[in-house]
Amino acid sequence: MSRFSLSVRLTLFFSFIVLLVTTTLSAVVFYQVGEKINQQINRNLTDIADHKAREISNILLVERMNLLAWRASSVMLDVVVDDLDKRINSELKNLKEYYQLQGDLYVFNETGALIASTQHGVLKTKLPEAWKTQQDYQLVFKHNVPFINGSVIAHITALKPPKLKMQGYLVITHSWDDMSRLLAPTDSSFALRNNSENTAELFTSNGVETITLDDNFAEQSLWFFNNGSYLGSISKNITLNGVSFQIAAFMPEKTAQIPLLELTKNLLFAALFVTIPMIVLVSLLSRHFVTPIKRLTATIRSIEDSDDLSIQVHVFGQDEVADLGNAFNRMTSQLSDLFHKNMMVEKELEHLNANLENQVVERTAQLQDTLQKLKSAQTQLVQSEKMASLGQLVAGIAHEINNPIGAIYANMPPLKEYIEELESAVAFAQRCVDESGAKKLDEYMTQIDYAFIVEDLAKLLDSQQQAANRIRNIVLSLRNFSRLDQGEIKIVCLEEGLDSTLQMLQHSYKNRISIEKDYTLNEMVECYAGELNQVFMNILVNAVQAIPNQGCIIITTAKVNNHAVISISDNGTGMPDNVKAKIFDPFFTTKDVGVGTGLGLSISYGIIEKHGGTLTVESEVNQGTRFIIAIPLHLIDKET
Repeated sequence: MSRFSLSVRLTLFFSFIVLLVTTTLSAVVFYQVGEKINQQINRNLTDIADHKAREISNILLVERMNLLAWRASSVMLDVVVDDLDKRINSELKNLKEYYQLQGDLYVFNETGALIASTQHGVLKTKLPEAWKTQQDYQLVFKHNVPFINGSVIAHITALKPPKLKMQGYLVITHSWDDMSRLLAPTDSSFALRNNSENTAELFTSNGVETITLDDNFAEQSLWFFNNGSYLGSISKNITLNGVSFQIAAFMPEKTAQIPLLELTKNLLFAALFVTIPMIVLVSLLSRHFVTPIKRLTATIRSIEDSDDLSIQVHVFGQDEVADLGNAFNRMTSQLSDLFHKNMMVEKELEHLNANLENQVVERTAQLQDTLQKLKSAQTQLVQSEKMASLGQLVAGIAHEINNPIGAIYANMPPLKEYIEELESAVAFAQRCVDESGAKKLDEYMTQIDYAFIVEDLAKLLDSQQQAANRIRNIVLSLRNFSRLDQGEIKIVCLEEGLDSTLQMLQHSYKNRISIEKDYTLNEMVECYAGELNQVFMNILVNAVQAIPNQGCIIITTAKVNNHAVISISDNGTGMPDNVKAKIFDPFFTTKDVGVGTGLGLSISYGIIEKHGGTLTVESEVNQGTRFIIAIPLHLIDKET
């Protein structure tokens, strides 16, 4: 099977690292600079929109200022005093020409009739409804009047001297077409929005379009019109005499992406400029570093083929590869020493075996002493009336596992006979020492089958360990049962106790048993919290053990008649009626000998009774088991 050489693999590996680093740095630079470019584009668009809005605002402000100034002229005073002559028309024309007004000037008398104007052929025209106002000044945004072609913007001021009635109106108009020229598209397109509406007029090279433009402008990243996509930004709100408008500026997306494309191209050139020399350098360095390793490998293969440990690796330089060669040479020189040491190790093992046999003899003597002490403890245990029931239970356990401890608590003959045989053997050994000295004892001990003794001792010690663990669990259970009245009363959430118990048992049912919960109690309960948690533990452990393979445990909580009711059910093996009738009896268990104490459910029953509640069980063979706990929400008598 062909493979790449180490130098090629190193070159590829480090080239990949270089490419990865270069790409990552380029991506970071592209993101950082690109983000700044986008922000700058958005700021530029905002500045352009603000500039256009200010430009329109300035035009309208100048017209307003001029209108208010012209109102105070002597000609307008003639209108007030009803002293009209041809001067007023000449004055209006002079004002239009001097200020290069885009629109016209109009003067209406108090009856609303047009009495002077820079527009020809409109005299005696009635004042339009849009221009009627009682205010000192009124701005009317884009609108139409019957005697003017196209839309206009109008400034209206009332000719009303102090303490006199209304004498007429002075009006200056601005053609909307002139506004359109201001907003004609160049590098950007513009839209003008009257803030009283949710639409705007978009000025494009193909004409004016109406687009939707509401207060959520900033939430839209791209705008689509005129067969293209655009980036957009909107100006600040401009308000003039109750008229509020904004200017939106739009830039083609392609134009906005030009700086990003330039940035991408520059980054690619920079990456190539860095990556290609780095790859060449990596290739050269890989060959330089791999050559000594190839030489070392060739020498090792020669040693492997010839089994000649005298062949030495030729070492060059003082780097790590040279250290490896020196280490290999030292290793070959030490191998022969290891062969010699192997014989010494074998002798040491023989010595250890002899020591082990002596330890067996010592352990035998210790066993005799232990059996004697056990016999004495049995006598004391049998004489104790308080531990009678415990002795019967231990007798049954030990009898089933068929070990000598069972004889202590059963009928006694097996252990008694065994002890008598040991005592006889010890007495015989003592007589041998007394009569003929240690020699006869040694001759007697050599006749003992040590393998049989060791095997027998192992079985006996294992049985003792199991029995001891069983007794320890029973004692702990009895001690817990005796402390039922010593718990601390707390006000707790029972669902948290159930969840905590499930968490502790998770290792025993994870990926095997699913847990379904329906917690509807929603009440705090006054109880002996630690003892109730023990009840949950006992019942849930039984539920887990009752499901042999895959299964489900269902836990529900509810409030029923001022009682907290907890139901724990499983779909395990279930139990017959005769077992169900004894399930809460002390020391009763359906588990294998040596597993459990038979006290868990009995203790749980006592704890629930202590709370003034009930603990019941429902079960059918192969259908599962359900334990139902019902306790009052508040302890009836805290003193008992």
